[in-house]
Amino acid sequence: MGNGLKSCKQKHTSPLMNTPLLEEEEAENLRIFSVKELKKATKDFKIEKVVEGEDAYVQTFYKGYISDETTSKLPVSVMEGLIHSQHGLEEWKISKEEAESLGQISHPNLVKLLGYCCEDNRSLLVFEYLQKETLEHHIFQKEEALPWATRVKIAVGIAQGVAFIHSIKNSPLHQELRMHNILLDEQYNAKFLYLDSKKQCWPIDWTFAGTKYMSPEYLGADIVRLETDVYTFGVILLELFTGLKEISIHLERLRTRPFLFTEIIDPRLGSHYPVNAATKMGILIQICTTKHRKERPLMQQVVDVLNSV
Repeated sequence: MGNGLKSCKQKHTSPLMNTPLLEEEEAENLRIFSVKELKKATKDFKIEKVVEGEDAYVQTFYKGYISDETTSKLPVSVMEGLIHSQHGLEEWKISKEEAESLGQISHPNLVKLLGYCCEDNRSLLVFEYLQKETLEHHIFQKEEALPWATRVKIAVGIAQGVAFIHSIKNSPLHQELRMHNILLDEQYNAKFLYLDSKKQCWPIDWTFAGTKYMSPEYLGADIVRLETDVYTFGVILLELFTGLKEISIHLERLRTRPFLFTEIIDPRLGSHYPVNAATKMGILIQICTTKHRKERPLMQQVVDVLNSV
């Protein structure tokens, strides 16, 4: 593991670069819904939750049930978006072509898009429903602590999803890589909600909040690269294993003394975690969040390291 972590810094010579990604799932044809169908499925668009990120985007989710070939009641999550603009909140629009394109992107660690509705001037996306809710909910809002091994499993899943998007898109997720955008299924497999076309809707002059996720190159020069996602992932790792929302001071300390990570691990875990693995996790967080973006590892290298923790 020690050698594996060191090799992350040597991105251009590391044999980890040749490690194959988790294979893409075969995409299925998307179902086209009418507003009437979704209104009935969601009991007149009864809101389940509203997510306001630090970007310009507001996501409204409606839980619903649709019929399919195997069951008469398949739970789904219907999403509708709003965008902050100069004129206030405006509806986020997605075309049929964009929805179909999004539906072609399928992976075990992405929330599965089942269908869409582009009708009556509304844009609605229908996703699989994940029972365990968001990672943010489990880390920051529940008293019951996720075990160490479960957190590692979640970290691997997130990393695999990000590595996959990097491999097929060669573009960063940026604002989409957030705790509230990561959901868990019954087996605590992590899946994040990917909305590629959402990025095209951000106002040019929009100032993002939530700077703890933002890399130095973005804050200083508005540079967004694949390495920017690696930085954000390192911050999410720190939140995942410590349960801390305010992590700026700890992040700065870990950059020079990663061994201090064992002092801030989520106290709800008690002593129920492997100390050696925790030390290695601290080093990985340090490498991912280094201020020099070219020294950060590739996401596939991060996957390999996490799989060996």
